Amino acid sequence: MSNLSVNYMGLQLRSPLLAASSGLTSQIDKVIAYDKAGIGAIVVKSLFEEQIVSEAEFLNNQSQNYPESADYLHHYIRHNSIAKYLKLVKEVKDSVSVPVIASINCYSMGEWVEFAKEIQDAGADGLELNIYSLPLTVSKRADEIENGYLDVVGAVAKMLRIPVAVKIASNYTSLPGFVNGLKSRGAKGVVMFNRFYSPDIDINKLRIIAADAFSYEEEYLRELRWMGIVSALVPGIDLSASTGIHTGTTVIKQILAGATTAQMCTALYKKGPNAIVQALEDLHLFMETQGFESVADFKGKLNYSNIEHPEKFERVQFMKSFGLK
Repeated sequence: MSNLSVNYMGLQLRSPLLAASSGLTSQIDKVIAYDKAGIGAIVVKSLFEEQIVSEAEFLNNQSQNYPESADYLHHYIRHNSIAKYLKLVKEVKDSVSVPVIASINCYSMGEWVEFAKEIQDAGADGLELNIYSLPLTVSKRADEIENGYLDVVGAVAKMLRIPVAVKIASNYTSLPGFVNGLKSRGAKGVVMFNRFYSPDIDINKLRIIAADAFSYEEEYLRELRWMGIVSALVPGIDLSASTGIHTGTTVIKQILAGATTAQMCTALYKKGPNAIVQALEDLHLFMETQGFESVADFKGKLNYSNIEHPEKFERVQFMKSFGLK
């Protein structure tokens, strides 16, 4: 049978399929089931800096007349949140046979950076940083914002022994340049891309509502273009595809474009561990049909550097002949 093992950020995985960070990967029974189904690694549900800060600020506002109490509560909520997360990482690590990657969702350079060491000590095999905040000021330049993200990655990567991946957005003027910057700061992997919370509008009740949080199968196409380009222009860093990873066919396409791994989320909510089993079966069938013995045999085979007409990745506007008549 074909060999599905891959090396992701120095971690040896039995398959290129990861369980993405979500509420599912905070449930021990679920991660055990994913392990049995053949998942390559577990990305534990994120620790959210935003949530910790909001809870601390709320308690602080409730205790304005008692500053000593406010300081105590501020410290307590942060310590308690971190302790719970460390406990979760340890429990997941003790429950599965595959590498466990912790996740921090953050937006600033703060005291949480020190918590990364504690996550490492809790047994995590790697750390995935999800760094992004919506720029809402006209006075801050794009390079200032991006340099801030790079500083966070550099600080974390420098203090840890375990590899660091960064889950990024797609809206950078020079995406290959930004990924190269992450690599230079010590990141070993990049996850493309973050799927953000999106607001919608209810026109009947005239209010803002949350859009569907789940991805759809065709949503992988944006990632596919950038996977093909970035894997060619920024060698030496492992790329992980995220968003729209519903089937083995999509995993195959992303690997052909240059991905080392692919992260599954929505499919796990909808189909459970069977989504993993089916995707891995599809991978085996493809490799046996095409004569590939290992994932390395076809990784990047159709990326920007390896195809006859790279302009197929470059085109961003429809030519007139493709327009609707």
